[in-house]
Amino acid sequence: MTVSSLTNVGLSQADTNAASSSSASQLAQNFDTFLTLLTTQLKNQDPTSPMESDQFTDQLSQFAQVEQGIQSNKNLEDLIAMQGQQRQLSALSYVGAEIEAVGDTNWREEGEELTYKYNVSPEVPRLQLQIHDQSGATIYSEELTDVSGLQTFTWDGKNNNGVDQDAGAYTLVVRPMAANGDTFTDEDGDPASVAIGIIGTVDSVDIDDTDIYLRLGDVSVPFSTLTNVKLGANATDTDTGGNDTGSDEQDEAA
Repeated sequence: MTVSSLTNVGLSQADTNAASSSSASQLAQNFDTFLTLLTTQLKNQDPTSPMESDQFTDQLSQFAQVEQGIQSNKNLEDLIAMQGQQRQLSALSYVGAEIEAVGDTNWREEGEELTYKYNVSPEVPRLQLQIHDQSGATIYSEELTDVSGLQTFTWDGKNNNGVDQDAGAYTLVVRPMAANGDTFTDEDGDPASVAIGIIGTVDSVDIDDTDIYLRLGDVSVPFSTLTNVKLGANATDTDTGGNDTGSDEQDEAA
């Protein structure tokens, strides 16, 4: 079962040319109707008071302009589709790369460690870190004190009894707490801001009509959530901060 690295990330299908195709079909039907009415009018017009030809010309001109607009839209949609295909091909180069992305769920193989990043603001007196398995059960937890800013957490893959866990998807939960153990709130009563990121190596790439998904085992990472990429072949860091989607969270989790 594929698990998303983010909560409630859905997949949808879209036909990029559907709108233009529908508009062109409707225009063709309207034009046929217009010609039928025009022919009927010409056949039945009063010979002593014929219809003005400039009216026909204006209406035909309007149909031509609408047709040109629909064709322009179709060409733009084709261009966008070509750009999407190029983006999909370039995504294949990410296989084997080490990535950082916004998300709280990462994939672990047996014997491996998992690395997460998290950012807490403002400083909190106590902080509890929990690792949940795919069923939602807490299998590991630890508590820190006086934590703020960007932090890195590496889990060795063992529960609190030192037992190594099976391969699977594991989620990091960060719980800011007050000194007395209650949920932390600042002077204004607002909770602490928490952003979480994952680090892993891409195994494969999934592509659909709306986004590209990089696979870490059975964890699916939306391409739009990447914050950093280190390509495997030349070990080159690539900044993906230019993507606007979730940019604020990405900056915090990077």
